This record gives sequence, structure tokens and C-alpha cells, in this order.
Amino acid sequence: MINKDFTSSVVILIVSTAIVAAFSFLVWVLPAFFYQDKLIAESTAKPLTALQVAGRDIYISEGCHTCHSMMVRPLNAEIKRYGRYNRESDDIYEHPNLWGSKRTGPDLTNLGRKYSDQWHIIHLRNPRDVVPTSIMPSYPWLFEQVLDGEDIEAKLTALRTLGVPYSDKEIRQARLEVKGKTKALALIAYLQSLGQDQGVRP
Repeated sequence: MINKDFTSSVVILIVSTAIVAAFSFLVWVLPAFFYQDKLIAESTAKPLTALQVAGRDIYISEGCHTCHSMMVRPLNAEIKRYGRYNRESDDIYEHPNLWGSKRTGPDLTNLGRKYSDQWHIIHLRNPRDVVPTSIMPSYPWLFEQVLDGEDIEAKLTALRTLGVPYSDKEIRQARLEVKGKTKALALIAYLQSLGQDQGVRP
């Protein structure tokens, strides 16, 4: 029988929580500091352009990541359906990661350049025009909303503090790259980038 003093003591609860948190840090977080350089060296990942970063934010804000995963596991069935599997070094510039846990729609890890820009335009306006059985909602407003690029420099600067190697020039030119583009075009730019910087793998 559990001692009531143990379960009702706030001090014991706090100490126990601290111990579990410290153990988790030692097991999951601390090791990453020692092999980060190795991941960077073996990775072929490239930083997103300013327009792609804007598109990624739209991807998140519209909730696309709740229905589409970006995590192909090294299983034959998944590789045959979705293409090459993910490795840890693929995501060194992803903040936050968008691995997802649900596939209402297909995995998008290797989506880039699988379809043309025009296909994506039609698909965003009305998915059933290209996939008759699709249950994905339409996003016509993305073609009407225009980006001003006011916050893109700050976003790239923040990403640089997290280790994404943006140059001062790239950050200065970011607003011009984004300004005047529709949210749809930014989202398509992001979708077309997926899986295009990882090279060929088994």
C-alpha cells in the first residue's frame, strides 16, 4: 500500500518531477549537443528561401500538418508508396519539425516537383478537380490574400539564431522576395521544395 504522506506531499512531488525531467534531459536532449556537428556534416538539407519560409508558415496556419505527415519510416510498404525514408539529418533546419502523427491525406515528405505548379493551383482551389475522392477542403482565399513581407526578415533572423545559415544579404532581400506574392504562391513554393534537397537514397 502506498504511503499517503508520499502521495500528498508537494515537496516529494516537486522533487520527483525534477528527477524525471533531469533524466529526460540527459537521455534525449544532452546527446544531441555531441552529434549535431556530425548531423550537419552528413546532411544535404538546404535552408528554405524567404518565400518558402512564408509558405511553410501558411502550411502551419492553415492546419495542413494536422492531416499530412512528413515522416516516411524505413518500411518497404511506406517507401513504395511515399518514396525515400526520413533520416535525422534531413531536418536540421526544421523549426519546428512537422513530422505529424496522422495521415488523413498522404505523406508529403517527397512531394516536391511530383506535380506542376499548375496542378497545385487547381488542387488548392478545389482538390476534387484533380483527385475526385479527396476530402481536403478548398482554399480559394489563399489566392486573394497578398503578403507584405513585413515580418519575414525577423523570421529569418530568428531561424539564424537557431542555426539556419542565412546570410545578412539573404535576410535583407527577404522582404522583396515575398512582398506582393499571394499566400497560395508562397504555399506552393514550400510544397515544391519538399524532399528536393536530400539527394538520392535507398
